[in-house]
Amino acid sequence: MISSKLPQFLIFGHRGSPKRFPENTIASFEEALRAGADGFETDLRVLSDRVPVLFHDDDVVESQSSEQCPSLPRVSELARFAGRATMILEVKRCGWEELLVEVVRDWPDVILASFDHELLPAVRRYDASIPLGITIHGSIVNVASYAAGLGATWCFPNCRFVDAAMVASLHERGIRVVPWTANHPHEWERLREAGCDGVITDFPAEAVAWRGNT
Repeated sequence: MISSKLPQFLIFGHRGSPKRFPENTIASFEEALRAGADGFETDLRVLSDRVPVLFHDDDVVESQSSEQCPSLPRVSELARFAGRATMILEVKRCGWEELLVEVVRDWPDVILASFDHELLPAVRRYDASIPLGITIHGSIVNVASYAAGLGATWCFPNCRFVDAAMVASLHERGIRVVPWTANHPHEWERLREAGCDGVITDFPAEAVAWRGNT
């Protein structure tokens, strides 16, 4: 059970600050932090030659090599943010957990999350200390028990499916709740009132300003 709330309602930039800079880029992450966000969420894939990159859209990139994708930011470039921000690293496909752990295991304030929940026990086989999260789109029956059974300490649900009962059940299991992708003040207010620990948003600067004025 969570005995106390985090110091403030956390603001995470969705792929950085995507309305101001290209998503999943160093410039986008820097902009989110410059605006006062507590961290950011980004998407991880691995290329055919086992080079981890930041990329979201589809699986085509995973059949290509680093030579074919020279412009994609490498996951290793996130090292510059270690200790400066909380990084929610959403892994788009499982199967490279050992490599992933090798890259990120020494970075503080990293959370590994995925829609593919097989990632969590797979990561645990290589490192038991890295915080894990489940990302979910809809509703899961007994989501708190499900998440706890996987070893998750964070839950990243679609903001449209979050209510106070869901948040309370997750908090009872010691699991933080940070919905995605909430982009309007009325959403931020509703989610804060429901007890969420923060939000992931396309508008981190605006969300930080809202937080400071409420």
